[in-house]
Amino acid sequence: MPDELVFLSILSGRVDMSVETVQLNPEPSILIESLRDIGYSFNSALADIVDNSITANATKVWIQAIPDDEFRIGIIDNGTGLSKSDLKQAMRLGSTDPRQERSINDLGRFGLGLKTASFSQCRRLTVVSRNNEEIAGYTWDLDYVVEKNAWNVIERDDLNKIPFVNELGETGTLVLWEKLDRLTGSRGSGKVDYARIISEAQDYLSLVFHRYITGEKDLRRISLRVNNLELEPIDPFNSKNNATQISPLETIRPGITMQSFTLPHQSHYVSQQEYERFGLKDGYLKNQGVYLYRAKRLILYGTWFGLAKKTALTQLTRVKIDIDVNQDEIWKIDVKKVSAQMPEDVRARIKALIATIGAPSRKVYRRRAIKLTSSDVYPAWNTEQLGEKRLYRINRNHPIIANFKDSLDDEDNNNFETVLALIESTFPTASLFYDFANDEDNVSFAPLGDDSFRDAVHIFFAALKQTGRDDETIISIMQSAEPFQSRWTETLKLLGFGE
Repeated sequence: MPDELVFLSILSGRVDMSVETVQLNPEPSILIESLRDIGYSFNSALADIVDNSITANATKVWIQAIPDDEFRIGIIDNGTGLSKSDLKQAMRLGSTDPRQERSINDLGRFGLGLKTASFSQCRRLTVVSRNNEEIAGYTWDLDYVVEKNAWNVIERDDLNKIPFVNELGETGTLVLWEKLDRLTGSRGSGKVDYARIISEAQDYLSLVFHRYITGEKDLRRISLRVNNLELEPIDPFNSKNNATQISPLETIRPGITMQSFTLPHQSHYVSQQEYERFGLKDGYLKNQGVYLYRAKRLILYGTWFGLAKKTALTQLTRVKIDIDVNQDEIWKIDVKKVSAQMPEDVRARIKALIATIGAPSRKVYRRRAIKLTSSDVYPAWNTEQLGEKRLYRINRNHPIIANFKDSLDDEDNNNFETVLALIESTFPTASLFYDFANDEDNVSFAPLGDDSFRDAVHIFFAALKQTGRDDETIISIMQSAEPFQSRWTETLKLLGFGE
């Protein structure tokens, strides 16, 4: 048979030929260093370790990250623990098959997380596990692997000398990170803002595991502590606030559910601190969009998956999508569990609902805008429709402005009108729109000074008093009007109605 026919026969599968192979084992010293750069952050690495604790049926997870001469981090749980043979297998790279069927609450997948998450932060990983009467420990030391150029773990026979090991209970596991070169520098001499790192980790874990910390229905509640601080859950949907608008739960297909939330306007929060807490780290504008949960553990958030733009009017919209662990391949969940790709049928469904989903958020701001320009609350600015344009004009009938105009003679009144017209004609519309669209939470106006505010309170009250209104009616009006509403306790005291 001619060579070309043989070749074609091989391609078509009609010729059975033995193939010579050459085994090419990876170089341990090279590959182990490459595994450190998969892309974990400090926070996502910690979360991956906590995943293992939850999968091991832990109800308590302690993270000890107290800097000393050599910064160490210990993650301790009270889970079921591992036998010596199971621990040895768990220390193996690729210890489980991602294709095998998993428990509905199994937060792992690749059998890589423990090692790659740890290697991304430290050069020395020790795991000690106690299962009933049996306790064992192994260490991956990357410097040792590089030196020997071999996939060798160190079996520990000095368990009592391992930091934090005494905090293990009858069952449980300790994951110890040492030689944290990514935090402290290659030789442990770098300067690190430990307080900031730990604070950010606390917020991140409080968000990612908030449903487990809360003890949501059908979930085992966990106690999660960082440096002896019990973490409080951060519910990104503020579902306990009565002003939060919640849509019915929708099943897109088996294993995938969706529910949308419209968060309350700032006026519905008891404090600025509470408002900022639910805005999360980067504020409401950046954190709108989809919140994807795998087995009720937050995978990623604050994205529309390219289906919509983030706008100021939809910044209160957040969509919760829950997927089962058997959806991993479809959603292309990565080893770090911080990224995913939305399946096409889900994209189509969400795209069709985006307009509906964002409508409540837009209504919140429209209602707010209408209220603030309503004659009932004496706004400083009025809006009027002129053809297709909406104009903003200073309210000449505002009690304080009207009172001032009445004190002027004709010439000064004309000059004052010129000043008002100048302010109106130079209203910074474009700049204000840009600032709100990019960083709405940090856009503000200069507050009245104490003296100016005091004068405004008395002038406003006196002006309404002259109209024949009683004190109760005037107080009710002022409570809905700015700047008095946001400084209400102070307003009452200035009028003599406070304590």
